[in-house]
Amino acid sequence: MNINIKDILQYYLAQLELTVSKIPADMFSLSLTEGMLTLEMNAKVAANMALRGYCPLVGKDVVSFFTEQSDKQSVQQQISQSLAYLDKLPEIGHIDEQQLIKDKAGFAEVALPPSAFIHQYILPNFYFHISMVYAIARANGVELSKGNFDGFHSYPSGFSFLTSP
Repeated sequence: MNINIKDILQYYLAQLELTVSKIPADMFSLSLTEGMLTLEMNAKVAANMALRGYCPLVGKDVVSFFTEQSDKQSVQQQISQSLAYLDKLPEIGHIDEQQLIKDKAGFAEVALPPSAFIHQYILPNFYFHISMVYAIARANGVELSKGNFDGFHSYPSGFSFLTSP
């Protein structure tokens, strides 16, 4: 089975784009708790993570569409630009597992072969930050379901796992 990393990143960035479109503009400065990234920053980090992960795999310098502008529109623009840029990048050719891809994880230096880099570092962080966007929005009353995250699940309006039919 050959899993296309580019397709996965594009798919979940598109899901993030749809989720962000449903979140009121005044919620982008909220976080789950004090000391955590805001909804806005989690969305921006997720968009960056996609490019930080894919660019090195195709031998391109990492590009970021992050801006200091702080609002819903800047988040939507960054996600859109990241999707468009990712779309123009080539498919992954030969991967040299002897090569190390370097990045920073907080204050730690990361140096991993390409497969470990994408599967153990980029994808978990990408999903984490997308999940934080979802969690912050849900914790603040935005009507989202697991389907907004993965694009597959479907539940009727008002459905709850906590109440029996």
